[in-house]
Amino acid sequence: MEDRAQTGLDMTKVMILLQRKYSSVRELVRLTRELGEALERYDEISANMLLQMRADEMAKIDGCMDEIWQIGEVDRESMEQLRILITSEPSKTVKKSLEEKKIYEIREKTQAMLDELLAVDKRLNQSVAREKSYYKSEGKNKENRSIRA
Repeated sequence: MEDRAQTGLDMTKVMILLQRKYSSVRELVRLTRELGEALERYDEISANMLLQMRADEMAKIDGCMDEIWQIGEVDRESMEQLRILITSEPSKTVKKSLEEKKIYEIREKTQAMLDELLAVDKRLNQSVAREKSYYKSEGKNKENRSIRA
């Protein structure tokens, strides 16, 4: 809690919210896989239900990020520290505290899940949309995209 006394930034709350975001991303990957299976079976009812469940998880992720940014609104120094924690490349940062180390660890796990989600979504999109696929329309430009944690 030493960091909080210095800057006002509640690092524990940031860690909890990032862990919650990670759990939602992991659930999103699972739901996306299930959606692919439902579409392969031509199960429209399950597919619609899974699409709604995916939307709910995405809303949870957005909510976590909104809460995280609100934590930084305590003061300018907190916002700057939070901005660095959330936007910097985890592998290229110096971890000053145990809390920072854990935050970057969670972000790296989340990024791995997002990369997996992108791959699953790409396969699903290409199998369903074929020539009209989002990933097909711009060729290599979209294949090399990544989602940031």
